[in-house]
Amino acid sequence: MNGEPAKSLDTPRPGRLPVLLCALSLLVVNIAIAATLFGVEYSAYNGSIEGTFIAIPRIMAKYPGQWSWWPFWNVGMPFEVAYLPFTHWIVAAFTLLSGLSAARSFHIVTAAIYVCTAVCGFWMALELSRRLMVSWMAALAYSCVSVSSLMVPIFASDGGGALNLRRLQVLVFYGESPHTTGLALLPVAIVCFSRALTTREVKWKILAGVLAACVVLSNAFGIVILPVALLCWLMAFPGRPWWNRPLTAAAIGIVSYAWISPWLSPAMIRAIRANSFTTAGDFRYKTASWVALATIGAGFLLLWFAMRRYQASSHLQFFALFGYVPTAIVMTWSLWDIAVLPQPHRYELEMDLALLLAIVFAGAAILDRCPARVRIAVVAVAGAGLALQIVHSVVYARNLIRSVEPGQLSEYRIAKWLDQNRPGDRAFVSGSGSFLYNVFTDNPQVTGGHNQHTVNTFIPIVGYTVYTGMNAGDRDAEYSIFWLKAFGAHAISVPGPESSDYFKPFVHPHKFDGVLPLLWRDRGDAIYEVPSRSPSLAHVIPASAIVTRTPIHGLDIAPVEPYVAALDDPTYPLATFQWKGMSEAEIRATVDRGQVIAVQVTYEPGWEAWANGRRQTVRGDALGQMVIETECSGPCEISLRYTGGKERVVTRAMSLTALLVAIAFGWRGRRRGVSSDLAAG
Repeated sequence: MNGEPAKSLDTPRPGRLPVLLCALSLLVVNIAIAATLFGVEYSAYNGSIEGTFIAIPRIMAKYPGQWSWWPFWNVGMPFEVAYLPFTHWIVAAFTLLSGLSAARSFHIVTAAIYVCTAVCGFWMALELSRRLMVSWMAALAYSCVSVSSLMVPIFASDGGGALNLRRLQVLVFYGESPHTTGLALLPVAIVCFSRALTTREVKWKILAGVLAACVVLSNAFGIVILPVALLCWLMAFPGRPWWNRPLTAAAIGIVSYAWISPWLSPAMIRAIRANSFTTAGDFRYKTASWVALATIGAGFLLLWFAMRRYQASSHLQFFALFGYVPTAIVMTWSLWDIAVLPQPHRYELEMDLALLLAIVFAGAAILDRCPARVRIAVVAVAGAGLALQIVHSVVYARNLIRSVEPGQLSEYRIAKWLDQNRPGDRAFVSGSGSFLYNVFTDNPQVTGGHNQHTVNTFIPIVGYTVYTGMNAGDRDAEYSIFWLKAFGAHAISVPGPESSDYFKPFVHPHKFDGVLPLLWRDRGDAIYEVPSRSPSLAHVIPASAIVTRTPIHGLDIAPVEPYVAALDDPTYPLATFQWKGMSEAEIRATVDRGQVIAVQVTYEPGWEAWANGRRQTVRGDALGQMVIETECSGPCEISLRYTGGKERVVTRAMSLTALLVAIAFGWRGRRRGVSSDLAAG
């Protein structure tokens, strides 16, 4: 049969009271599941990445307004590159308003967002379908069922069983808080876009832009899945003329990106692009990837064509198309180990939401054609099954969610020892300690944070060399110490076999014994001192010692040897380096002709150095660190600050312009509305 599908958006909305009761019941179910999470301060899962998501808002709350440079991870990076900030803004604000610790605030905010996700999915389903009970059943199923675990054995095995709630495990065990936030906001964004594209009300266009910004600033997967969801919506709900809705959606998207460009900056995009294909696995494109991508695209078009041909309702088209995309991404990886996108397995959370909606609404469409007694029987059986599954999920959550006293964590003891005994010193913090380190101290790290956001792309090579010692032979410790010196580490923590560190990444954990001075050892963890001539991050060296060729790998030390030798050469005067905040520092040194100041901080355009009222030349070396070519001759005091450079000026101008456009558009729409009301009166 040919013809137009039924337009779900033309169906009358259900009454407000039944909708509120359904939403309230979903909240109750999800609170029952996640209740324990509200009481957690420090999680017992020390391998979780959530430590980094606590450290960022903790430091934001401690240093409000100083959010330009992030000196704590990977030898420094622009603040916006540390991570997409939306969740961290909420946690930092809650920390400041409540007076609670950042760790406590993080878990309260995370739990609240988690319990709202099913309600947001319910609202989207109801908005698009106008089918109250089907939308409620779909959201209820989403609250306690993970289709990804039912379909992918590795997820079921990792989560302890196919019936266990995968998205809760991913949040609690792996710390996927920003991903959870983006997933909660995604249905709300779709609702706002739906209203923006089907009504003339300006407020929905503005809200669509705001929600799109929030989704994208929550998590990198939101950058991918939101455009996918909008494409599915546009194909399921076409308008006339056909180009009107796509152009409107594109305009909203462009203005939204301009608005958030200071936080989703070109620097952030470059970092993600440079690291995404080799982070958490090798996801570089091969011929099989392109073939799989083309096949998935063809399947998407065939599904759309089939549903149009057989006049499926518009909302069912949307749910089917939206469910197909993340499912195809995950299953292509699961069945054939082919990645059509970086980290394809992590689209399991989107798969759980989208595919479950597709299954429930497809089932409802089939039941619509069945006799009433069949429908009643199926709903009764499904309801009983969901009730049992809810009970199972509550019990599972009680067993899963566990807290710990921080003093029991080796990561805490290492951080506190270094904080008290080496305040301000940069350290190479190993294993799971690198995630939790800056929850407990402001000391900087050589590594830390998230590999996909690393600006200095040589840092992962240093980490790999230090941890594995691959092909280093009996020079393993020597190579490691060399790179620790090159990147300004004054200490290194090493978890041994008896340590409670989750990862224990060292292949040879005792390689520094008898080679480096032992500062501290406790319960299998050790901290060694990396000898250096100066604790400073600034060093006077000859210009000839600047690194001009990036090493090919961690054993290729030849281009860096003159630089490291100069750091230890007593013939060169010492320089001091002191942070004056997160983005400013002061350097004092005596510099002669032919000498420069090497600063062991990542170079990015936007670093400025001033001495005696005159601007000095700042550039990067082949290790990605800073070099100041000063005009000083003799004693010199240099003021160093990070401004973000031209890139930040441009993105802030774009953001301001977008904000003014939105205000003007909203004002014009409001005046039109007032004029229409007066004319009607």
